[in-house]
Amino acid sequence: MEDNKNNSLLGENRKLYQEELQKPLKEIKEDIFFRTDNFEFEEWYEDILLFTRIGTCQPKPEHMETVQKALKILGFCTHVVNRNGRDYLAPGERQIKKQRNKEDERLR
Repeated sequence: MEDNKNNSLLGENRKLYQEELQKPLKEIKEDIFFRTDNFEFEEWYEDILLFTRIGTCQPKPEHMETVQKALKILGFCTHVVNRNGRDYLAPGERQIKKQRNKEDERLR
């Protein structure tokens, strides 16, 4: 009986975040009550744990967008960075303008 109740709760929880993951990244909002372990049965769960511990991760290419959306639900703002031909999720938003301004100042 207890297993059926847990499976039911797991199914309901999964349904809730699956709906969120279908939305475009810009439409997803942080859920302060959502827990990391809500994703524990997903193939990409280890990427979520890695990011929350060290601030970066390298999901499989087919999971990159999903992991980024899941992290946004958890309250982490991320962007994709390409280093040596590999894509990583890094914290914060891409800061292209600041980098260009610094390069311009060095050239002067």
